Amino acid sequence: MTSSTKRPSSPSSSSPTPNEPFKKPRPSSPQKNVSLHQWLHPTAAPLLLTHSPPLHSSSSTFLSFTISFLPPSHITTVQSLEKECRRIVRELNVVGLVGDIVSKGDEGAFQDGEGRAPGRGRESGKERIREPDHRIWGVRTLGLREGKDGTGGEGDYQLLEASFDDNEKYGGQTILKALRENNGIDVLSVCCRWYGGDMIGPIRFQHISTTVLTSLKSTLKLMTLRDLRTNLEALDEEISSLRSSLIPIAAKGDGNGVQSGDSNDKGKYDNIEDEKQLERLVVARERTKDSLEKRLSKGS
Repeated sequence: MTSSTKRPSSPSSSSPTPNEPFKKPRPSSPQKNVSLHQWLHPTAAPLLLTHSPPLHSSSSTFLSFTISFLPPSHITTVQSLEKECRRIVRELNVVGLVGDIVSKGDEGAFQDGEGRAPGRGRESGKERIREPDHRIWGVRTLGLREGKDGTGGEGDYQLLEASFDDNEKYGGQTILKALRENNGIDVLSVCCRWYGGDMIGPIRFQHISTTVLTSLKSTLKLMTLRDLRTNLEALDEEISSLRSSLIPIAAKGDGNGVQSGDSNDKGKYDNIEDEKQLERLVVARERTKDSLEKRLSKGS
């Protein structure tokens, strides 16, 4: 039975007394705009995500997202891949991310004030666009083979593909075709379509491809930059370790000491957006590493 009187806080107030049962703290509820998956896996790296500009055609509007997708180790079949992608697509906050963008200008599915959620008129100041009518998606990724753990090299991996039409027949295959032709690996592309009532025929597949390609190229660039930055940070750590190992050897030699490398600062390359510059830095770090390894082998 709990008392209605609040006890003053004290340094020992968090510890249960001998006559007071220990109360397990309740987990906090998920924050607003955080999915259940994000709440349950707070340390998971955020996915890289880009989207295309909206493409308006007659009374329809198309917009595509492409998301970086590194499959968890349990995804070894198309069925498990489809399940994971359905979760990601379901949790994608389309309206929150691009609602203002697609409705700006009142074009396509949003012309003449259409495409807004029921009961949220402009006069109220609380209008909100409705969810897209279709979330068509396609994914290509390298997943582990059943019973493999990746230590066996490339043979442990397999190419997995999946798609979903969401009642837009052949839409998923259209996305997969665009991914295949543009070397889209470890990516999930989602084309959102708001349908305004006018049928536009086969040109809709061209609109799906156009928007998917735009977002795909942007996400692939982000993935390349991320990988280069990760490589640089790993090389910095190796160089720092090698320099530290050379300090005792240099002290015994001619007195020309070797400076210990600075500790690696996470994210120090994040402001470099030039892919070529990052590639040059990787080459320079690799040369430095090779030089230090040769000096270390001679000294030992």
